[in-house]
Amino acid sequence: MTNMKTMKKEQLMAELEVMEKRVSELEAKLGETGETIFRGADKYRKLLESLGDAVFLFRVPDGVCEYFSPSVTEVFGYTAEDFYRKPFFLMDIIHPDYFDYCKEKWQELLEGAVARSYEYKIIDPKGKERWISQSNRGITDQKGRLVALEGLCRDITASRQTEATLKESERKYRHIFEVLGEAVFLVDRKTGYILDANRTAAELYGFSVAEMLGNRLADISAEPDKTVLALKSATKQTLQLHHRKKDGSLFPVEATVSYFTQKYRKVAIVAIRDITEREHAEEALRESEARYRRLFEENVAPMLLINPDTGRIVDANPAACRFYDYSKEILRLKMIDDISILSREQILRDMERARKRECGHFYFLNRLANGEVRDVEAYIGPIEIGGEQLLSFLVHDITDRKRMEEELVKAQKLESVGILAGGIAHDFNNLLAAILGNVSLAKLNLPSDDPAYEKMNQAEKSCLQAKELTSRLITFSKGGGPLRKKVMVAPFLQDTVAFFLSGSNVRCEFEFPDFLWALEIDVGQMQQVVRHLIVNAQEAMPEGGTILVCADNVHLSSEEVPSLKEGSYVRISFKDQGVGIPREYQSRVFDPYFTTKPMGNIKGAGLGLAICYSIIKKHEGHLTLSSKLGAGTTFTLYLPASPDVSASFSQ
Repeated sequence: MTNMKTMKKEQLMAELEVMEKRVSELEAKLGETGETIFRGADKYRKLLESLGDAVFLFRVPDGVCEYFSPSVTEVFGYTAEDFYRKPFFLMDIIHPDYFDYCKEKWQELLEGAVARSYEYKIIDPKGKERWISQSNRGITDQKGRLVALEGLCRDITASRQTEATLKESERKYRHIFEVLGEAVFLVDRKTGYILDANRTAAELYGFSVAEMLGNRLADISAEPDKTVLALKSATKQTLQLHHRKKDGSLFPVEATVSYFTQKYRKVAIVAIRDITEREHAEEALRESEARYRRLFEENVAPMLLINPDTGRIVDANPAACRFYDYSKEILRLKMIDDISILSREQILRDMERARKRECGHFYFLNRLANGEVRDVEAYIGPIEIGGEQLLSFLVHDITDRKRMEEELVKAQKLESVGILAGGIAHDFNNLLAAILGNVSLAKLNLPSDDPAYEKMNQAEKSCLQAKELTSRLITFSKGGGPLRKKVMVAPFLQDTVAFFLSGSNVRCEFEFPDFLWALEIDVGQMQQVVRHLIVNAQEAMPEGGTILVCADNVHLSSEEVPSLKEGSYVRISFKDQGVGIPREYQSRVFDPYFTTKPMGNIKGAGLGLAICYSIIKKHEGHLTLSSKLGAGTTFTLYLPASPDVSASFSQ
């Protein structure tokens, strides 16, 4: 205290500047830590550890292994320690047939020629041969000298064996495939015995027709259980199996099973197609367009046939008509870009990729007849029908799945921020307490008309703002669960909104039913939610406007709203007349620290909506938004209700 009294004004100002600089550094550190630590090393470490391929880094020219990802054991059969322990360990396990080849590749590497990829065989610890595919990339120093080799190694033994089997099968049965028709069996559904078989079937399997009549269909199947289940099924189905010929060799088939009754005997018609060669399968598919039509019409998933050159919808199955809410006649008049929000150029580009089989799996946003936009997953592949080359679209609605995934990601982000904020915010509060104490002491020793006195006031105000920020951060830390008490919704909303709109150029209108269920909430926390939503609405309407606050009772079924259990809820919405939120920002508005406002002040800290989301989650509720540019934004929250207690609006 004595030292404070004897300090000069210049010393006090210098001390204050040091303190303010410390606060700024801590704020910057707080922001950068969340961004860097959680989105940096941990992200890429997990990525490397989850790869099925082995990621490596070798030094050049001494061959020392600097790094091998955990998948090295799965790929090579050896541990990373085996490679770390001895330089050029890889050369010790190379198959003798490929030793010279790999040695030549290493020599080329030393000469500066880095092969992008090559394949070789090794001997694993059990003495078995493995095929390895290696992709490489050279690393050079500032002088352009090659100093290291990095890349991926993949075990391709299975694919090599499959390739060899396919080649052998092609060599042995090429002549049969060239004249192959479709093998057909008539099978007793009850016993599974073959009642009849055509000549093509006899030629395909190597049996005579008479020999086949003494066997069951399961006898020529390598997967008899699947075959038996298929025969017993009550519906037509198509499945892929492996069948066995008379000589014992296996081959893949596509079996289409349908049924009819013959003289009181239930008979299955089993049409077998050898699908060893996809071209033969496609030719057989063109010959059986009628069968495809039945599959198309009866499929429970939406299916579309599209002309890839024009984008015109050629056909749609009943499931697609139900999904898009158009009749088949209307859909046939539309183009694919009429139901997709992508540009026509992007859609045609994706369809061209699908036609060339470069990619068959896509994610789109589709628009329904009522204007609703849904996330869809589409499997697209080429098909020829009636001599016309088309694309078949198999569509799955994944809107609810994506929402649930987004909810999980949000929860994980909040949990991560809470762990970080819980520790840092408390330490930060301690520092702020010391600063505030010193500022208060300094003010006691200054007359109110001293120029430095106003500086002290500004410093004190900044510290209090920083303290408010730390209180927001503590909201994310573990603990701090809601202290619930039962409240009536209408009076609570009216009083809270009126308080936060006091003196504002924005007015509020309320729409409540005659009766609303009561809520069990933490009043203080829920007031924070209302405050942040009201402030957001005010900032969206700087020239003034109207906020519409609505509430009603709803009973939700399971999975009707992501992350909410079945039960009774009060739904509350806040709708403004602002400019709206761009679509690209809507998925991020609840992220901690995300903001489009200027940083460097409390308003732009990016925590308001994240705090709202966290509080609603702690109340076992849900918070969502809908927004359209130029039409305003609506925030909707669901809170578990107490249906046994209700209150009239007048109360």
